[in-house]
Amino acid sequence: ATLPPPPDEKSAPVVQEFIATLSPEGQVLLRGRIGSARMRDTATSLAQARFAADAVHVTARVAEGLPKDWPMRVLLAIEALSHLNSGAVTVTPDSAMVRGKSGRKEAGTAIAQLLVDRLGSSEPFDLDVTYVEQLDAVAALPTPEECEARIAAVQDDRKIGFEPGSARIDGTGATILDEIAEILKECGEIRMEVAGHTDSQGREEMNARLSLERARAVLDELRLRRVLTSGLEAKGYGESRPIADNDTEEGRETNRRIEFRL
Repeated sequence: ATLPPPPDEKSAPVVQEFIATLSPEGQVLLRGRIGSARMRDTATSLAQARFAADAVHVTARVAEGLPKDWPMRVLLAIEALSHLNSGAVTVTPDSAMVRGKSGRKEAGTAIAQLLVDRLGSSEPFDLDVTYVEQLDAVAALPTPEECEARIAAVQDDRKIGFEPGSARIDGTGATILDEIAEILKECGEIRMEVAGHTDSQGREEMNARLSLERARAVLDELRLRRVLTSGLEAKGYGESRPIADNDTEEGRETNRRIEFRL
């Protein structure tokens, strides 16, 4: 008996399909068919711009006979994938399919609009995008009230201290600011007042000026710790808002303070 000849791979029909996938770990894989080596480089560059450059892997093979709009479909797949936290986008000559999860509530709507803009309203597409709150960077942020409470807790049994009569922060104060800076970084951009207060010793005008200088010093130290301070405002209240009796040393020590308020 004579065995049939092995199939000729070159004569086998090319599956006209391009698939872009994104793993939960952030790894991107581009596979399927692509029109040219130059187009493969273009797709790779776009993926590296949308994702981490070292996370992009390309196994797409160059094939002939692809539709004229194939470059657009390849780039569309990568653009649609960039709206997801994980998933896959598959394009063929007459369809597009998107499956995945996103931490953006509007991701599905944005992808649908992108597909309509590029493919036209007459071409059908299959879209299944699930919003996952745990992936939502905004939803995961603490509320402003939570941030205020966490900062207050840092100063429950200690406080940002200064050298006597100056706005120079002491060693203990610097350590506390390290902790507050980390909290503010987690909170993102919020509007807060950094309020300086003094005891009643000395002239009222001098105390008002010193409290403001101390509040500004705190802002300067937070900037050095790479905290976004555009929403923070320094104010000095001097001796006008005591929370303890200024007639005792203990009370005066309590009144000398920095507060973070919404």
